[in-house]
Amino acid sequence: MGMIELSGRIEEAVQECLEDKVGIAFSGGLDSATIAKVAAGSAEVELLCVGVAGSDDLAYSRIVAKELGLKLDEKIMNREEVVGYYHKAGEIVHADFLKLEIMAPVYAICEMAKKKGLDVVLFGSGAEELFVGYERYYTYWNEGKNLDEILRDEFETLKNRDIGMIKKVARKLGVEARFPFYNKKIAKEVFEIPVAVRMEDRELKKGLLREAAHFLGVPEIAVKRKKKALQYGSGVHKILLKEVADVLDGPAQR
Repeated sequence: MGMIELSGRIEEAVQECLEDKVGIAFSGGLDSATIAKVAAGSAEVELLCVGVAGSDDLAYSRIVAKELGLKLDEKIMNREEVVGYYHKAGEIVHADFLKLEIMAPVYAICEMAKKKGLDVVLFGSGAEELFVGYERYYTYWNEGKNLDEILRDEFETLKNRDIGMIKKVARKLGVEARFPFYNKKIAKEVFEIPVAVRMEDRELKKGLLREAAHFLGVPEIAVKRKKKALQYGSGVHKILLKEVADVLDGPAQR
């Protein structure tokens, strides 16, 4: 698959998820900036970013949103709000701490969307599995494991894991979560590309997606930003760790 074809598939996948107006869970990183760039050409877009004061996601989102010329709605969370969102998410999704800490900012984003009258929010889930975005995948490869099989399985089962959890939280708050990268057409074609090609850029990772994003005109600061998972980029991880004694008595462990 050439870069023109891959870029076209990404555009199609995003457009399939659009309504006249949509929210995008936005971090200023590669995945969300790519979705935003494409979506803005066909719909009214509102970028939704949450984080604690001084977090990387807020900083990058402000810069990238400005370069994209799109409206950024942000929520700066304090310690009490972060812990509160963790518990609220835990009442909906029963999972361990590591999974549930991701759902705290997801809850906040969906709450923002609902208050702004948005019915649909787009998330970037699926990009890591398609384009080899986690360091552990390189470890599996070095250990001689069948990485292609692992990636296919993890992509397929996202609907029962991260995507399933995000959908539950979103539904509870009265919005619909959609996932442009969780697309069977893209998956079919990307998984035909040899794993060795998909994992060529170990330093930044997701090299093919970065090339496609560059081709689509995504701001370079987003194209070259290293992956930072939502719980880290938003800054909630440090807060929840400090509150761990109280948090682990919460709904996630019941």
